[in-house]
Amino acid sequence: MKSFNVIIRRFEEKDREAIREICKRTGQKGHPARLFFEDEEIVPMLFADYYMDYEPRSCFVAEVDGRVVGYLVGCLDTRRKIKVMRTRIYPRLCLRMLWKILTFQYRMKQTYQTLWWMISRSWRESLRLPLDEYPGHAHFNVEAAYRSEGLGRRLGRTFRQHRLKRGVWGTHIIIREEEGQDNLSAYFCRERGYKIVSIKRNTVWEKVTGKKWYAKLLVCDARQFSEGDPDASPN
Repeated sequence: MKSFNVIIRRFEEKDREAIREICKRTGQKGHPARLFFEDEEIVPMLFADYYMDYEPRSCFVAEVDGRVVGYLVGCLDTRRKIKVMRTRIYPRLCLRMLWKILTFQYRMKQTYQTLWWMISRSWRESLRLPLDEYPGHAHFNVEAAYRSEGLGRRLGRTFRQHRLKRGVWGTHIIIREEEGQDNLSAYFCRERGYKIVSIKRNTVWEKVTGKKWYAKLLVCDARQFSEGDPDASPN
């Protein structure tokens, strides 16, 4: 373990920009979001803003020397999140992207490939969520210099305590992994009590990475385990 003092605490409004910046910089298996979509502002709009705006008490940060180096943003009711995303956030995203297309602000080929995937394939590759039994979810991101130091586990443990106090026992996570790379999903199943209930091909990153990707839906009921789970999946 490196020598630094980590504080895990609840999200405060002053943390917003730090969380959004980490969300932009971190990606799948070390691939930053800008490789797939040049409008990086879209990333926190999709993966962070809802939680900070509508469920701030379910959000937590890891702080080192007064600086936020990681976060977990949680949700106790995924149905509510889906409704808010559809009625408030997705419309703003669509208007933003349409304006940038019409004004020729998007220049990268990968951006248009991602847009085409969103229109033509994303709905076919989505996983059906068992929200009656597993309504909660969360995801986390940690800066590269602080990974493999247990910050994700500590953030997850804090969120677990938070949601169990509110009677939310069932959680789900979606993990995206390259073909042949199943270390993360295997860890959640082996060590944290999850089980894989669905797998679908996820093609959005394939042209950039040259690898096949799969989205895996994992679920866990904390009532079955004495130690529970970290309840968090990376973005």
